[in-house]
Amino acid sequence: MRLLAAIVALLLAACAADDIGAPARSEMPRPSALLTPWLSIDGGWRLDTTPRALPGASAALPRLPLAPAPAMGPRLRFVQPVGVAALGDIVMVADAGARTIWRLERSRDAMAAFAPYPPGAAEQGAAMHIGNDFAVWVALPAERRVVQYDARGRLVRQWRDEADAMRPVAIAVPPGRAEILIADSASAQVVTFDPLGRVQSLLGRGRARVLQSATALAFGPEGLYVLDRLAQQVVVLDAAGNAVRVIGEHQLTQPRAMAVDRSGRVFVSDDAQQVIKVFRGNQLLATFGGAGAGPARFGRIESLAIDGNLLYVADGLNARVQVLLVAPPSMEKETP
Repeated sequence: MRLLAAIVALLLAACAADDIGAPARSEMPRPSALLTPWLSIDGGWRLDTTPRALPGASAALPRLPLAPAPAMGPRLRFVQPVGVAALGDIVMVADAGARTIWRLERSRDAMAAFAPYPPGAAEQGAAMHIGNDFAVWVALPAERRVVQYDARGRLVRQWRDEADAMRPVAIAVPPGRAEILIADSASAQVVTFDPLGRVQSLLGRGRARVLQSATALAFGPEGLYVLDRLAQQVVVLDAAGNAVRVIGEHQLTQPRAMAVDRSGRVFVSDDAQQVIKVFRGNQLLATFGGAGAGPARFGRIESLAIDGNLLYVADGLNARVQVLLVAPPSMEKETP
């Protein structure tokens, strides 16, 4: 019996020593009934979009008819995705590591280079917007301009304010495209341009200044939603630039990216814990995620984009874009 007791004591001592020397376990990712991991995208098969003649065509003849579908090449992987925008099956990804904007077809798991993405373009995630005709707007703060590409990646327009030397960090484009709104981090205001590139108005800078900074923009049911990183909150502005609501006050530490869905739910990433916080008005509905490299974890959330019931998350450090399913508003009461 004494021998058995001694063996047990030695085993318990060894276990205790292992616990003392073992590294602290990381916290489990925060679950949520509102957000569910669905897909992780780390790249895609390369699409060769160069027109090709059908097999057997003579070299002396014109290279027609064209092959009905692009050919597949080797698999490409993201290096440092810092921006994302999505519409249906098309996902646009700004990759700072590859210095490329990729156009990805989600259902085919394939992608092709769409446009160059210059070095130093993004400091806190890349601002992108995709229109219903698949035109793409990209903010280039280092070049002090916003550019617009058509669906084929051709540069068609650019916006800049030479007088104020703005530093564009976010974009919001209404469906009718009667104007484009650009967040200027240099002056902490939102500049409204007409389609010809002329400045129409300034929002957030008046006698009663409502913004300390402007980091992200999105249109929503109540107006223009502006992520104010310095004030650690989201400010909703009406058409005249007046603040009509403040969201996330005293609930955000280091907000970086934002998206707003059609029902008015606001998704904000927080660098402090690498989580996504979901708000409806002043109510915090859910907190999702955590720091790490596993499922439902994030290295650094650079950009958020929502399309229907899908929330796209550009994770620069983990070199991937995670896609989360967003529960309908009717399930909000079930969210813990």
